[in-house]
Amino acid sequence: MKAATRRNLFVTLILALIIAATVYGLLPKEIPVELYEVTRGPLRVTIEEEGRTRLKERFVVSAPVSGYMLRNNARVGDRIRRGQLLVLLEPLPSQPLDKRSREEAEAAVSAAEAGWKAAIEHKRAAAADLDYLEKRLERIGNLYKKRLVAKDELDRIESQTQRARAVLLSADASVDTARFELERAKVLLKSVSLGAKHDRPETIKVLSPLDGTILRIYRESEGPVHAGEPLLEAGDLHGLEVRVEALSSDAVKIGRGTKVLFERWGKEKTLEGVVRRVEPAGFTKVSSLGVEEQRTLVIVDITSPPEIWSALGDGYRLEANFIIWEKDDVLQVPAGALFRYGGKWAVFVAQNGRARLRIVKTGQRNGLSAEIVSGLRERERVIVHPDDAVKDGVRIKGTRISS
Repeated sequence: MKAATRRNLFVTLILALIIAATVYGLLPKEIPVELYEVTRGPLRVTIEEEGRTRLKERFVVSAPVSGYMLRNNARVGDRIRRGQLLVLLEPLPSQPLDKRSREEAEAAVSAAEAGWKAAIEHKRAAAADLDYLEKRLERIGNLYKKRLVAKDELDRIESQTQRARAVLLSADASVDTARFELERAKVLLKSVSLGAKHDRPETIKVLSPLDGTILRIYRESEGPVHAGEPLLEAGDLHGLEVRVEALSSDAVKIGRGTKVLFERWGKEKTLEGVVRRVEPAGFTKVSSLGVEEQRTLVIVDITSPPEIWSALGDGYRLEANFIIWEKDDVLQVPAGALFRYGGKWAVFVAQNGRARLRIVKTGQRNGLSAEIVSGLRERERVIVHPDDAVKDGVRIKGTRISS
């Protein structure tokens, strides 16, 4: 072969390679996607909120009267029985007097004694006046019968006699008052004297109102307490309930009898419960992001056997999942496969190596999966999380992900 011919063949080959590379570069490339096979299975729609355990019945044991509490040897967590002695109270001790206060108390006794004696003398004087007026009234009465004195004189003497009787009664009451004041002053001086010794006073026993556990002790050391002051708190840990602060928009979907699953409470086993009450009054709460939220309380009873959750206590945290809808046989796809198209829900279905747009009708959905009412069949493959490069009819290269 001549050199010119070989050169022409080489140039032709180079041109053909260039044209082929250009054509290949202009051809649409396959887009890598993730594919999910449409399946049937159970689907559950839940509302997840954080909850706190609390006692159904909580007892705060308070001091029935003011007194001096002896040291409490009970400890938080101790089991108690109904009628068990919890706290002992003694009457408040009198305050001892210093030298000056003692002298003042002794002076008060002397003053009270003098007042009592003065009241007695005043009573004697009032009695003497009354005796004189009664005798004079008798004489004037005899003279009046003989018409030797006027009626006005008799009336005047009778009035004076009545006043004298009233003064005597008042003096008699003053004697009693002065005697009581003297006795009180003597008792005060005796009971608070320095170095006075008394018999051990009678104690007041504060008993347990229930069979349960001590949750909190407000006072341990001995000392004076006031009537109504809380001493300790107790309750029955077998009577726990769960208090959940749910969004008001979610609470309207939750009703009495709604099933609840409790997770992440400290053990792997999931606890079961049922809604007992959704409180009708809401309240405003600021979230951790600073957003005001309207919430309401949902009270849940734990229905799992007590021996499973016996480690739970008052105020423990757990995650509550309210089951508002569930079904065992549901055609479903991942929520990430759905997108809005023309105001409707749509998916991309993989057919013969290409993506095909499909309008679907959805039903119930949770954060991970969505129910497909129509538009898809079981075992068809849909594209999960399609990006902007995925269009109807484009070539795709799919990687299957597990369902």
